[in-house]
Amino acid sequence: MFKRRNPQTFFERLRQFLWPREGWGRATKYLWQRTVRLSGTPHSIALGLAIGAFASANPILGTHIIWCAIIIYFVGGNFIAAVLGTWVGNPASFPFIWLATFNIGNFLLGRTADDRELPQLSVELLIDAPLGVMLPVVGPMMIGWLPIGLIMGLIVYYPSLWSIEAYQKQRQERIKRKRSAAEENDAKQG
Repeated sequence: MFKRRNPQTFFERLRQFLWPREGWGRATKYLWQRTVRLSGTPHSIALGLAIGAFASANPILGTHIIWCAIIIYFVGGNFIAAVLGTWVGNPASFPFIWLATFNIGNFLLGRTADDRELPQLSVELLIDAPLGVMLPVVGPMMIGWLPIGLIMGLIVYYPSLWSIEAYQKQRQERIKRKRSAAEENDAKQG
């Protein structure tokens, strides 16, 4: 009943994921509307979004939701909002996030430009010593992930908190007006 008449091919789904047909603006607006309508306090929803943004700075793809679950278990927050918050890390923003985590990680490790020499990549080298090849890249990124993730979380938390509080306040006032109008209507008819 709710399926497409003509199912999308793999490449159509991939294109839709990378560049939505309706555009990024509409996709972002839809995601934001879904987020502010979540049940919970503004703090728990904003904290979930911030945790998702923090986790999306992790350079290891596929682990962001797992990190959200672990952090929410200890800190609290809305898990669904955290999953939506991981959308901060997307194909358009990942190159910038990865570059920032790599540079900050190298800075925190005290490496100079001479110390940052990366190994030449080859298929044989990746098969023989994958850890030795990837560690000079992923190691600094794992260290740089923490400060970059904290900054991203703070940037997401406060505007989200204020926006969700404003939305929920407007929604409660709208519900209150509808109830009072319904009661007045019932009183006139009764």
